[in-house]
Amino acid sequence: MKLLLRWCAAYGENAPMNLSSSPPVIALRRVVDNFRTEWNYAQLTPSYSASGAAISGPPSELIPWFCGPIRLGYVSAARARLLAAHLAPTRLQAHRLDWDAFQWTHAARSAALQGALVNLHALGHIPGWRGEQFSFFPVDSATPLLAAERAGFYFLGMRSDAVHVNGFSADGGMWVARRSANKAVDPGFLDNLCAGGVVAGESLQSCLVRELDEEAGIQLEAEHQLSFAGTVEVARARDGGWHVERLYVFNLLLQAQEQPHNRDGEVQEFRLLSAADVQELIATRTFTPDAAAAIARGLDVPSARA
Repeated sequence: MKLLLRWCAAYGENAPMNLSSSPPVIALRRVVDNFRTEWNYAQLTPSYSASGAAISGPPSELIPWFCGPIRLGYVSAARARLLAAHLAPTRLQAHRLDWDAFQWTHAARSAALQGALVNLHALGHIPGWRGEQFSFFPVDSATPLLAAERAGFYFLGMRSDAVHVNGFSADGGMWVARRSANKAVDPGFLDNLCAGGVVAGESLQSCLVRELDEEAGIQLEAEHQLSFAGTVEVARARDGGWHVERLYVFNLLLQAQEQPHNRDGEVQEFRLLSAADVQELIATRTFTPDAAAAIARGLDVPSARA
């Protein structure tokens, strides 16, 4: 907890939208630099090539939907018609859907969209209901436009936020997790040390602490070294929408003899891997797309997944 307080003091109260520097983390920086050097060396070997391309845009058959000037996401034409039938006031045109709620309050927009999602879920249209809400932040804004059911963000192609942590050992390896076979998304794939969505009303710091504790059994202490590595956006077709997720990426140096252990049942196992191993497993698409992007961001190397 002392580490968290020191980290928060370095970033200020608005850490979720104001992350620009980090406290001194000399040992962590050295480990990350060495891991990056090994990564670059492995990349010279053809069998370990993991170069990727920039993320493409949404499929052409999807149409955008807006609240005033703010684009909320992309959905299929059929889903746009479904949403228009349950969310008022909306205007459905040939190539876009407009929801005329821009002048409403955050609470009013949230209640209206949540109500529409509840109805659609009751009709069997929305799978994987979580009973947990995400906030939607317009681009370059620290003020959420609305909050609604997490599954609705995937259903309606809306952007959400998540925290991802790259975990490093003192001897230079990277700790990675294998997702539970029961996970709804990417079951059995390799992932970062921990990762999770930022729920509505939750600070970035709280999400970081919660995910480290639940998924990796790690409680941040003053002896830990933690640094913010930046953000990266990933996108893919999901549940009929085009879901974009903004990842807040952190690097964490575990203490000597410290090993992660899962506490919430969402991880099968943890593995300690070399840079070459990580790169090869990314190349063979054994990692989730989000984890691959977070690793690349944490190492400050080009995107590691096509």
